[in-house]
Amino acid sequence: MKILLLHVDYIRFKPLKKALKNIKELKESEKQEKEVKEALAVMTAVEKFDSNVEEVVKKLVSEIKDVAEKINVKNIVLYPYAHLSKELSSPEQAIKVLEAAEKELKKDFEVVKAPFGYYKEFELKVKGHPLSELSREIIIKGDEEEYDPKQLLKEISKSKLDTSKLKENDHRIIGQQMDLFSFNETAPGMVFWHNNGLIIYNELIKFWREIHKKEGYQEIKTPQILDSKLWKISGHWRLYKENMFLTHYENREFAIKPMNCPGGMLVYKSSPKSYKDLPLRVGEIGVVHRQELSGVLGGLFRVIQFTQDDAHIFCTEEQLEDEIIGVIKLIKKILDKFDFKNYRFTLSVRSEDKKEKYLGDDRIWNLTEGAIKNAAKKIGIKFDISPGEAKFYGPSFDVQITDSLGREWQCSTIQLDMQLPERFELEYTDKDNKKKTPIMLHRVVYGSLERFIGVLLEHTNGWLPTWLAPIQVRVINFTDRNLEKAKEVLEAIREKIPEIRIDSDFEQKTVQSKVKDASLKRIPYVIVIGDNEEKQGTLAVRIRGKKDIQSFKLEEFIEKLKSEIEERA
Repeated sequence: MKILLLHVDYIRFKPLKKALKNIKELKESEKQEKEVKEALAVMTAVEKFDSNVEEVVKKLVSEIKDVAEKINVKNIVLYPYAHLSKELSSPEQAIKVLEAAEKELKKDFEVVKAPFGYYKEFELKVKGHPLSELSREIIIKGDEEEYDPKQLLKEISKSKLDTSKLKENDHRIIGQQMDLFSFNETAPGMVFWHNNGLIIYNELIKFWREIHKKEGYQEIKTPQILDSKLWKISGHWRLYKENMFLTHYENREFAIKPMNCPGGMLVYKSSPKSYKDLPLRVGEIGVVHRQELSGVLGGLFRVIQFTQDDAHIFCTEEQLEDEIIGVIKLIKKILDKFDFKNYRFTLSVRSEDKKEKYLGDDRIWNLTEGAIKNAAKKIGIKFDISPGEAKFYGPSFDVQITDSLGREWQCSTIQLDMQLPERFELEYTDKDNKKKTPIMLHRVVYGSLERFIGVLLEHTNGWLPTWLAPIQVRVINFTDRNLEKAKEVLEAIREKIPEIRIDSDFEQKTVQSKVKDASLKRIPYVIVIGDNEEKQGTLAVRIRGKKDIQSFKLEEFIEKLKSEIEERA
């Protein structure tokens, strides 16, 4: 069985029509829209291995109770959600499990069960704390399916992208056309970067490093696997353990890091700090792993392994506003570079009537929320306020990006935190020689590098700026007569711009076919050398797939190209 547990402000659903013929007809009252507020929505997929109903229900109820107690909810919504698994049980088996689970849960909770076997429309609002989205897999001993090596090999070879339900501009289709990345069931939710895709990945990191170095950040790198003691200190062991990959070494329990923060705490603690060392800006391009159910994975947008452009800023209370201003300006500088002109800011704050859910006293919350508001106003940033959406450890200032398709994405964020510095007993010595605890800012710009690349590919339909394009220029010949001249042009460009990513297509096929292939690869500049170009000493250049051809002198084109790459235009 696979379940997705969502702590929601509300969930509304309405049955529309039967999805399965043999399911009994609902009563008119059961067909009405239902709304449940302040609930734990349990999206459930019963699988064909769940034959032991009693044991499966026992484990399911235990998982639900564990999470419900931690988030303090009394309303449970059991919602059949087949999309979480490809190994679904029979409808009869699923109904047995769900009805038995409902009966057990009703002993302790108010339970609403969404109809099984019906197409339903639903709407929900998920909260933003660490326990608001948790996935679980329930396996009863003996339920696992066995495979032989030949069967495994067949399954590996079948790991191909099904494009039948994807839109043309889906980043997975673009990625396939541009030969950027692939996925395989041997590593679910983890990206196999091809050379072209790794170029984009590395160029984004290179740009990030240059910007952050200018802004006074130090770059660090922390281990992938850390002792459970560290996660117990940080609080993740209690709140996030179910979503962490665990391992053992010499009778010690370790976890593969799902976030970079605790490692950064140890770097800070490695040497004494004084007020003269602050603000301390520390960045990390860190690879993290989080357990997710296969049914909720989606290309680059939701993965198990991803890279965060994390940074932690340690500062005094007096420095806080200036540091927030610096981060906002840095975020704007980077997003504007990718032509994300349409974005808005939201400030997530505490809910006044539920203060007990948040750590820290009023003074700290007033200080940190006030610092964000003042910083934004000083540089003329307007923002929306979202009460009750703050992280349990502090307020957050998020950027909602609208892409070319009108969709909103949250990538960049600034989060203020006094809890981790206190848990790890971080200190600095102030001017009066007294020990104080620094305030810490968590912040990312790209967020997840994988997700950012996916958003960028769909935003641009794969037509990336020249400096980021995997192949920047392709040279093609019109006929065999023009082959030598085309090779001369290719070498001349390489000589003038050694770092250029340039290739050629000199195969014996039509120019139309060559141009089409270059367009599928989203190559910004395609140079065609024919008889006219040889006579006139010019280049015929097709720019970003457009039909119009522009004529350039070789030196003129080289200068244009060089400028675009160096200035990241």
